[in-house]
Amino acid sequence: MKTFTSLLALLILSFSVCGQQYKNLDSKISEVSLFPDRAQVSRLASVELTAGESLLRITGLSPYIDASSIQVSGEGDFMIVSVNSRMNYLEETVESDEVKTLRSRIESLKTKIEDERTGIEILREKEAFLTANRVVTGKNESISAQELKSISDFYTSTIESVRKGILEKNRLIEKYEKEKQKLENQLNGAVKKSNTPSSEVLIAVSAGKTGSARISLSYLVSNAGWYPSYDIRVDDINQDVNIFYKANVWQRTGIEWKNAILSFSSASPTTSGNVPDLLPYYLNFYTPISTTRSKARSMAQPQAMEEVMIVLDEEDSGYDAASPPVNIIERGTAVSFEVNMPQNIKPDGKTNTIELQRLTSKTMYKYVSVPKLREEAFLTADIPDWELLNLMNGEANIYFGNTFTGTSMINTGQISDTLSISLGIDKNIIVERKVRKENTIIRTIGSKRTETRSYTISVRNNKSQDIDIVVYDQVPVSQNKDIEVEVEEISNGVLNDFSGELKWINTIPSQQTKEYVLTYTVKYPKNRKVVLD
Repeated sequence: MKTFTSLLALLILSFSVCGQQYKNLDSKISEVSLFPDRAQVSRLASVELTAGESLLRITGLSPYIDASSIQVSGEGDFMIVSVNSRMNYLEETVESDEVKTLRSRIESLKTKIEDERTGIEILREKEAFLTANRVVTGKNESISAQELKSISDFYTSTIESVRKGILEKNRLIEKYEKEKQKLENQLNGAVKKSNTPSSEVLIAVSAGKTGSARISLSYLVSNAGWYPSYDIRVDDINQDVNIFYKANVWQRTGIEWKNAILSFSSASPTTSGNVPDLLPYYLNFYTPISTTRSKARSMAQPQAMEEVMIVLDEEDSGYDAASPPVNIIERGTAVSFEVNMPQNIKPDGKTNTIELQRLTSKTMYKYVSVPKLREEAFLTADIPDWELLNLMNGEANIYFGNTFTGTSMINTGQISDTLSISLGIDKNIIVERKVRKENTIIRTIGSKRTETRSYTISVRNNKSQDIDIVVYDQVPVSQNKDIEVEVEEISNGVLNDFSGELKWINTIPSQQTKEYVLTYTVKYPKNRKVVLD
C-alpha cells in the first residue's frame, strides 16, 4: 500500500510540473565512449534550482539517441522525479560547416552581382548624358571643322568605352548567376541531407531548497563508431617489431563532439587471414550433370597481396611523432583506451585517426610459402604472448625501414599463443613448383585406373643471409573406400594424414637452393572419374 501511495505521489508531481515553463539547460559534451557501431555520449549541465518542482530541458541533442539508454544523475539538494525524451521538429541540429561555407559563398556572389548592376546603372546614366548633349551647335553658333572632329572623336570613344563596360559587366553578372545557381543547388542538397530534427530530454525534479545543481546525462547514439588499424615497422629482421596502434573514429550523429575526452572499447575478435591456407584435398567420384553447361571450369585463386614500394622521407614518416597520453583500462574481457587529450569530431562521417599506443615486441621472423597457390615467399613475424598487447582485428600498413611494402591483416581470432603477421613478399626468394613429367603416369590395369602425380618444389635464397622457411603443399584425401591414395615420396616432410597438409621446415643458406619432391598415386575404378587437377 505504501508503494502504491509513493508511486501515485510521484505521478501527481510529474503532472503538476507539466504546466510549468521549461528551464533550458546549456549542456556540454564531456566524454564519448566509442564502440564499433555506436557511441555513449556523456553531457554535463549546471542549473540554479528554486525550492519546489521544476521541469528542466536539455535541447539540441542527436536525433539518433536510443531512448532506452538514457541515464540522468545529479549533484545537489534535489530529487529526480522523471526523465523523458522526445523529438523536436521545430529545432534542427546545428548547421554543418559545409552548409555555412556554401551560404557564405552565395552571399559573396550576391554582393558581387549587386556591385556589377550598380556599375551598369552608372554607365547607362553616363551614356544618356552623352546622348542628350551630343548636339553642340545652335542656330546662331558656328564651330570649326577641327572642333567638330574633336567633339565627335570624344563622343565616339566615350560611348564605345561605356557600352563595352556595360557588356563586360553583364557577362560578369551572367557568370556570377550561373555560379550562384550551382551553389544554391548544392546547398539545397546539403540542407536536405542535414535537415534533421533534434531530440531533447525532459527532466522533472523536486528541490528541497534553492541552490546550485549539476546534471549528468548519458545515452547511446547510433551512426558512430570506430575501428583499429596499425602501422607495423621493421627496421631489420634481426630487430624487434614496432607496432603503432591507431583508432579510426567517425560519426554522423548531427552533433559535433567539441573538446570531448574519447575512449575506445574493444570488441570480440573475428577470424581473418593473410598467407593462403590449404584446405583438405578430398577425392570422390565425379558424376556429370545431365544438363547443358559450359565446359570451362573456374579455378578459385588466392587473394593477391599487392606489392607497393613507396619510399618515405624519415621526417615525413611520422615515426618519431608524439602520441597523445592514453590510459588502458581492462574491464572483464574488454579493454578500453582512454585518450586524455580533448578531441573535436565533426558529424561529417569522415574518418579521424588517433594514435593509441606504440608497442615494441620480441619477434621471430620466418618465411612461409604455399607454391601450389602462389610461387612466392612471404616474410612473417611471429609475436609470442600477443594477448598482453591488447590487439584487435584490423588492417596493418607494413613498413620495412622507411619503405611501405604493402598491407596485411592482424588476426587475433587464432587460438595459438603466437600471433603471426604477414610482412609481405620477398622477391629475393625464388619459389617454383614444377610437374615431373617423367614420373607423372596414368595406367589402366584390369578394372583399376592408376594416376601418379609428381612435383618438384625448389626454393632459391638469393639473400645475403640464411633464412628459415616453412613450405606447405598437400596430398589428396580420399572420402570413398574405392579411391586409394598412396604417398610415395615427400622428401622427409611432415604429413597430416587427416587433412593431407604437407609441411617442410628448413634453413636455407645464402645463395643456395633447396628442393623437395612430392609424389603420390591414386587408384580408382576405371569406369568412374576422379578430378585430380
